[in-house]
Parts: sequence; structure tokens; C-alpha cells
Amino acid sequence: MTKFQFQGRVVWGMDLGFWTLFELWALGFGLFGILTPALILLFTSCSRPAPEKARIHIVTTLGVLADWARQVGGDRVQVTSLLTGLEGEHTYEVKPEDTRLIARAGILFRVGLGLEDWLNPVIQNAGNPRLVIVEASANVPTLQDANGREHQNPLGNPHVWLDPKLAEIGIENLVAALVRVDPTGESLYRTRARAYSLRLDSLTQALTALVVELPDCRFIAFHEAWPYFAERFGFQIAASVEPVPGHEPSAREIARLTDLIRTQGIRVIGSEPQLPSDITTMLTRETGVRVAILTPLTGAIHGVDDYVSLIRYNIETLVSALQ
Repeated sequence: MTKFQFQGRVVWGMDLGFWTLFELWALGFGLFGILTPALILLFTSCSRPAPEKARIHIVTTLGVLADWARQVGGDRVQVTSLLTGLEGEHTYEVKPEDTRLIARAGILFRVGLGLEDWLNPVIQNAGNPRLVIVEASANVPTLQDANGREHQNPLGNPHVWLDPKLAEIGIENLVAALVRVDPTGESLYRTRARAYSLRLDSLTQALTALVVELPDCRFIAFHEAWPYFAERFGFQIAASVEPVPGHEPSAREIARLTDLIRTQGIRVIGSEPQLPSDITTMLTRETGVRVAILTPLTGAIHGVDDYVSLIRYNIETLVSALQ
């Protein structure tokens, strides 16, 4: 045994040549003191789940666009729609919360073609330099109003989302933006978009088959939301109750609609939950024309909560009224 000095006290240890038993004990004690906090941190971090990658926050103007974003983005996106579907897409009144949402968003997905001009001050006030703005109408061949009437917006009629084939173009625009913002998700985005496109193609084919069986495909629309829809599925829009949304027709215009229904044998007129009016009820009372409640937006009618159910509902409602 060998005598040693440790912290002012005499201790005894076995001499092992280069290392003594005491030195080994002291070394082990010191290493334990150093390593213990590191080991605790290591095991604690292993037991805690890794933080989930932050999802891309997408703000959309319409519920339809929100559905497209969820269909394509899956779990990699968080989606919020400004409109619930009960408001008019032309006459929506912005709320303070809209500015806060856009200030935190990574992508703003809107229709374009001047439909959401009410949103421009909100974007400016949000002051979000990272915001990527995507328009569903980009690269879409636009139409004017029914029967070739020029739309009040010189850019063309903005209701492009009511044609499923044009919806696919809008979805491609969103995918391109998602890939720029999140390149690692490209494979998922493109795979999901292709699958959804096939679903829309099947839907269009099945619903078109219902329309071709009709003896008369004419109807009066409530406002100029339906030219893309009518062209895709084979309907004919004879007139519109409100050529300018939110502005009820004059007495002269109502008289013209009444005469059109009677002389041309128009059997169906559309109404929309977003634009409540007594005009359709009056025309029904005067002429016997049937009213078909149509909706250009999801969320306004029970069970019409996504894009597929929106298109199916409007087709089936019109077909039933026209039979």
C-alpha cells in the first residue's frame, strides 16, 4: 500500500505502476461528474419527439381554393379561407383578422382577374415581404359573360373555378408555388395533384353524361357566375337576373326577363344563397318558372363543403329542375 495526499488528507492506495488504485477512482469520479449532465441531456433528448417541420400557411380567398390547397398539400400545409361561403365573392367585407392572417401567411391563393380587388389594401397593410401570391386564373383562357356580353371587368369573367378543367390549371399554379417555397415536398405535391386531376376528369365525364340527356338545357342565371360552368357541361344561359352583382334589376329589366321567360319558354331560373333576393320568387309567381338554388361557393349549402360536392350539387340540381 502507498500513502497519498488528497485534498489535505492522507489516503492509502495500491500502487499499480503508472496508475494507482486511488488515481483510477479519482479519475472515474471526475469523469462521472463531467459526463452525467451530458448523458442526462442525451437521454432526455432521445425521449422527446423531434419537432415537426413547420407547415406552410396558405391563406385563400375562397373555400374552393382552400379545398384545392388541402388536396394538393396534405399534411405539409395549413390552410385558412377568408370567406366562409355565405358571403358574396364580389361584395365581401374584410375583417381585421384578415390582415393578421395574411401577415403570417407564406402563400396567398386567390382567383385573380379583379375578383378580389377588395383584398389589395389588406395585402399592403399586412406588410409581409415573404408572401407569395398565386392566382388560380393565371394561364386560363377567359370568357366574357353569357351570350358574348362583355363582363364589367375588362380582364374577363373571373368565375373560372366553376369549370373543373380550368380548376386543374389553377391547381398547377398552386403546385408551382409550393415547389418554390418547399422544394423537398415536390414529389408529394405533384403526385397528389395528378391523383386529384384524375378524380376531376372522372367527375366531369360522369356529370356531362347527365346533361346530354336533357331536352332543354337553357336557364336564367342569377348573376354572371356561370359561363365557364355552362360551357364545360353544355348548358345555355338565356339571361342573368343581376348583371352587376348586388344591384337588383330595374322594373324595365324585370319586365324584359318576364317577357323572355314567356316567349322563349324558359323553365328554370337560378338563385344563390350569397345574393338573397325576392326577384326570383316574383318571377315564379308571375310566370311559373322553377327556381333552382345554385351556389358558386362551398359552405353555403349543407353537405356542399368541398369542390367535388360543389360541382356535383350544381349539376344535379339543374338537371333535376330541367327534366
